[in-house]
Amino acid sequence: MFVRSQSALWTELDGQFMLMNIEDGSYYEIAGIGGVIWHMLETPRSESEIVDAVIAAYRVERDQCILDVRAFLEKLVASHVVIEQAETAGAAHPSE
Repeated sequence: MFVRSQSALWTELDGQFMLMNIEDGSYYEIAGIGGVIWHMLETPRSESEIVDAVIAAYRVERDQCILDVRAFLEKLVASHVVIEQAETAGAAHPSE
């Protein structure tokens, strides 16, 4: 499961998201599909939930979408603006 880090400050401006890691002051900009994913990460989401949402919204090819979403999530985790949580058995997934 992935969710926004509490150390990430952000704002949306003209469809782009400006993110800042308050722990180290690093700054990031994301837009497009990245913005859709950032919105989803307000609550914990699995990689497969994110992939399914991106495919539904953008009608992209599944295998490529999996690779792209995974790479994007890894970058956000490495930047400490998103954290990866262990999934708990029987946990309810938030609905759209």
